[in-house]
Amino acid sequence: MYDAIIIGAGPGGYTCAIRAAQLGGRVCIIEKNGLGGTCTQRGCIPTKYLHSIGDIMRRSTAARKDGLKANIELNYATVRSRMAATVSRFASGIKTLLESNNIDMIHGEAHMTSGNKVIVNDNALETKNVVIATGSYPFCLPHYTFENNIISTDTIFELERLPKSIVVIGGGYSGCEFSAIFNSFGCNVSLIEAQKHLMPLQIEEIGKTIEKYMRLDGINVMTGSTVEKISENGVVLAGGQTIEAEKVLVCIGRRPCINISELNKCGVKFSERGILVNREMRSTVQNIFAIGDVTGIFELAHVASKQGEIAAQNIMGKGSEMDYGTVPACVFTYPEVAFVGKLEGKCGEFPLVASAKANCLGDTKGSFKVFEKDGIIVGALIIAPHAGEMIGEAALAVRMHMKTQDISDTIHAHPTLPESLVDAARDIDSEAIHIPYRNKK
Repeated sequence: MYDAIIIGAGPGGYTCAIRAAQLGGRVCIIEKNGLGGTCTQRGCIPTKYLHSIGDIMRRSTAARKDGLKANIELNYATVRSRMAATVSRFASGIKTLLESNNIDMIHGEAHMTSGNKVIVNDNALETKNVVIATGSYPFCLPHYTFENNIISTDTIFELERLPKSIVVIGGGYSGCEFSAIFNSFGCNVSLIEAQKHLMPLQIEEIGKTIEKYMRLDGINVMTGSTVEKISENGVVLAGGQTIEAEKVLVCIGRRPCINISELNKCGVKFSERGILVNREMRSTVQNIFAIGDVTGIFELAHVASKQGEIAAQNIMGKGSEMDYGTVPACVFTYPEVAFVGKLEGKCGEFPLVASAKANCLGDTKGSFKVFEKDGIIVGALIIAPHAGEMIGEAALAVRMHMKTQDISDTIHAHPTLPESLVDAARDIDSEAIHIPYRNKK
């Protein structure tokens, strides 16, 4: 009898398994499509590998003005091979982690018959608890399927040849990131978003800023535009405009991977967004938990991981609840965009052009913003190279309800990009050291 059977070995699933084992549980994890799930196999890891290659190409090209003359030639077959090796290496690392915690691993498709029984490979396994961590899948435009020239965020990694041109439909996280990456590789990219600005679920400033820098990089960004038809040669927009392209990447969203009949049989309630859970990650059935994309709460790997940890602790009797108040998010474009908390209230801003390190890097696009309410830091927005690496300090400040003085009183190393956070915090009261005085009163 297992204490927990976890269905799905993505970030949420394997974190849940390890945490439950750490707390003394006997655990089994079942995966049918490769350890690490979508994040490792077809999402975070391969995408960020490609982003890093694009960054090298961009910096090498930009360095010509500094006297570094080099001819950059992209061998996409080699890039794909190295990308696959990176994915494989990371998946192997997850296997090692699971083995070191004495977690049983089964490859196959799991079927839940109750909160106490799971069938996989024709074997019935008994458990005290079940954790559903089956993730999500990309969906296409109505009346179209992912085939021929229409690709998804999953199948894009299967391309053996770099297309000369690509149309990206959908300006959310994935659409923006793939547009930036393939543009850096030399593809002719058009990004189409139906709403008025990119990243439509976030504040307008984020989408407008990404759009501005994309346009400067030569990406054809079309907001407020809808696709009427996808053809073999590209797309036709509402109004009749045709955009030709070799490939069409559809990034309009994802849907939870759920087995409706199994959930109904077990009494687990769900909606179109996913399985309904409380802050303990319990479903409507006490001993059936759900974590990650399948809940539809956040489609972020780091949220799935934390949900997995919370579920494991509740399974093992260590009461815990999710706190969604401090969830950092990153968009890996050029420059990167990262934000956390509430982007409202009094704001202090430090432009990257005033940063010593940014000038040394030769990359001064962007800024740091800190938001304060009633003397407490409530949010931050970083638009800069390596923004994703720096949002952690801001997230901690928001979570710990720090004051701006807590940031400014902390000595930051110079010259570094994170020290820009200090002047952004000080700028709320017009006390920034490294930008001209601005009397906000």
